[in-house]
Amino acid sequence: MAYQGVLDDIRACIAGRRPRRLPVFALGLEFDMTWSGLSCEQSRTDVDATVAAIVRSVERFGYDWAMVFPDDYVEFEPLGLEMIVDPEHPAMVSSYLPMTPATLRGFRLPDVERDLRLPLHLEMLRRVRAALGETACVTGRIAAPFSTLGLIYGIDTLLMTMLDDPGLLRDNLSFFIDHQIAFGKAQLAAGAQALWLGDCVASSQFLSTDWFSEFAAEAAAAVAAPLMAAGGIVIYHTAETSPAHLARQAQLPVSAVNVGEGVDLSRVRDALGSDRCLMGNFDPILLRDGTPEDVAAAAERMVRENASRGGYIFNTGEGVMANSPVANVDAMMRGARTAADA
Repeated sequence: MAYQGVLDDIRACIAGRRPRRLPVFALGLEFDMTWSGLSCEQSRTDVDATVAAIVRSVERFGYDWAMVFPDDYVEFEPLGLEMIVDPEHPAMVSSYLPMTPATLRGFRLPDVERDLRLPLHLEMLRRVRAALGETACVTGRIAAPFSTLGLIYGIDTLLMTMLDDPGLLRDNLSFFIDHQIAFGKAQLAAGAQALWLGDCVASSQFLSTDWFSEFAAEAAAAVAAPLMAAGGIVIYHTAETSPAHLARQAQLPVSAVNVGEGVDLSRVRDALGSDRCLMGNFDPILLRDGTPEDVAAAAERMVRENASRGGYIFNTGEGVMANSPVANVDAMMRGARTAADA
């Protein structure tokens, strides 16, 4: 249940301390919109319905945050991307842009109050913050610069350019550092208290630790640092499970790192030996397919193993699937709360 003081508890976790009450999050957007009866098109463009769905989900399931995340392309459509518009599916690009110097020269920073859906995104944040005030952590989202290039040029083109023309890649990263700082600051000004910094194309699925350090880490840090200086909480996410990559991520100037499912989070924390706040990594497949009893037991066990030392926030490793049973989401939240209050 949302409560006064949640931001103090989150900041205690970020500082490596034990909070008065453990914050419990879930990457529930897809599930929440489906549970609320919204189509993907409504969640992208219908401010009233989306805000109502987000607030209702926080109240119904007891999340300690409220994330506004219509899709991955809100800030990139104004660059000239051709999009597939499908009411029942997330936004997808129909034709990637060519990764050339001419393309880069044609880009400009977004006009957040005028460009396509950017004003809708900011209005959602304003209204969610007005509805919830300080009782939940209102969270916006940005893509880290490396993953941004995968979204607008395609992952294959990004990785080939990294090898064949690293200068062009770095020029693009430089532009999108400024681009994403501008979009992030606009969200903070609209009422976001935290920003989800997604960088899944920088995970060990695509990059070695050396390539991560050379191409992705510096750009992510360059975005995160000014947003944190502006007062925002920045949560870095690649759905990572590789200890070597997580060790490098723990060195980034971010508030917390969200860990992907499939590894024992308490062992990861032991191996890192870092005081960086870690979040995650509850398994959304178990959440969808398990029994409520199994889900609750897993959530209780995860909290017991991690909460006592501080520097930990409960979250799912990846998104809660739309077809997850309501009883299981209830069980996860109940299990996490039970262990946290024990």
